[in-house]
Amino acid sequence: MKNLPICLLCICTIFCARIGFAQENEKYTDAWFMLLNNVKFNERWSAGNELHWRCTDFLSTKEQLLIRPYLNFALQKTWVLTAGYTFIQSYPYTADALPRGKPEHNIWEQMLLTHSIGNTNLSHRFRLENRFQGLLSERATGDFYVDHYTFSNRFRYRFTFRFPLNEAYFVHAFNELWIKMDKGLRYPNYDRNWLYLGLGRQIAKSGNIQLAYMHQNVRRSAVQYEVHPTVQFTFQYDFDFSDARLD
Repeated sequence: MKNLPICLLCICTIFCARIGFAQENEKYTDAWFMLLNNVKFNERWSAGNELHWRCTDFLSTKEQLLIRPYLNFALQKTWVLTAGYTFIQSYPYTADALPRGKPEHNIWEQMLLTHSIGNTNLSHRFRLENRFQGLLSERATGDFYVDHYTFSNRFRYRFTFRFPLNEAYFVHAFNELWIKMDKGLRYPNYDRNWLYLGLGRQIAKSGNIQLAYMHQNVRRSAVQYEVHPTVQFTFQYDFDFSDARLD
């Protein structure tokens, strides 16, 4: 039983890697930076924000900007419901991309279940994204503008484990599967997979920094996939204004 989380992570990784096997792959080397904050108000309620800046060609080409505020409600200590909003600005980075970036407004709902085996903390995150994606049109002058927005859905499941190496350092790993669907939650189709392995260092009681490698497999069409080897740096600092504990 102690090796079950690692086995599940490996099985999911192999399954997702085989999806892109024997397909046409394009490779992009990314560097991502994340700033995470969470504020706990009491034993039930907390709120937070994520700021992501993503580059490809390592640091030479901007890829995405994300701003993601959210609100948490803890049903139990190990069961948390979340509602949030994400603004995404995607910039062109492929040779065939349109010359202007595209916005996305993303409203999402999430359930997080946590438990532990020994000193290893495990979590299962289920997220449904309601996506409003901007589509570009070209004017007679040759420039592009956001003509309208399309609506679709996307489901994400992330399995995470984290265990301490000592009082200061910890290992953080996850595998996340993304499934895209239409506006009626029909026609599920593989979208992408993230495999993350990071080393973190605790800063005081409420903060940490992490340096990680993340392998991304992204489906662009039925025959075309992108592979993104990614270096990711994360800084997280949380604030706790409640001394109450939830049993």
